[in-house]
Amino acid sequence: MRRGQINPRSWDAAICAVQNELRALAAKSPLSDEQTRILDAAVQRCEETKARKYLAWVSSNRELAAKYGISPRTVTNWRREGCPFGGSQRRVLGWMARRRYVPAGVRAKFGEQLRKRRTRAFFTDSLQTIRAIVLNCKALHRAAGAPVPDWTRGMFRAR
Repeated sequence: MRRGQINPRSWDAAICAVQNELRALAAKSPLSDEQTRILDAAVQRCEETKARKYLAWVSSNRELAAKYGISPRTVTNWRREGCPFGGSQRRVLGWMARRRYVPAGVRAKFGEQLRKRRTRAFFTDSLQTIRAIVLNCKALHRAAGAPVPDWTRGMFRAR
């Protein structure tokens, strides 16, 4: 379900169906002024009872399990561990690539993408570790009043 669409199982979908029926009724036969006023009031009341802000559509565990080739129990466990199922597939695959192990169903469906992401994640994580070491080295030298080593001068400016 895309953002901005109404969940077909929601109250808003039922209210929209009622509004459509009322409009169809008005279009079918000529109505008196009083009947038209009552019908307009009913349609307006339906509009007022709709939600102003839609709740986020959350895919069920079964839907996600079918999409990624895993069991619903795995989806439950991964939600608890922080998998961004609410985000895009790209973010979910990035999260999976950083795991030590992924189930065979995921590897069968997304094997090539996971390999690329795993390599990219390794280098990104390594670069972050190196950056932290260099910045700590610079901070230690400054705290001790010693000159910053030449090999760190042009590397990683502190944010």
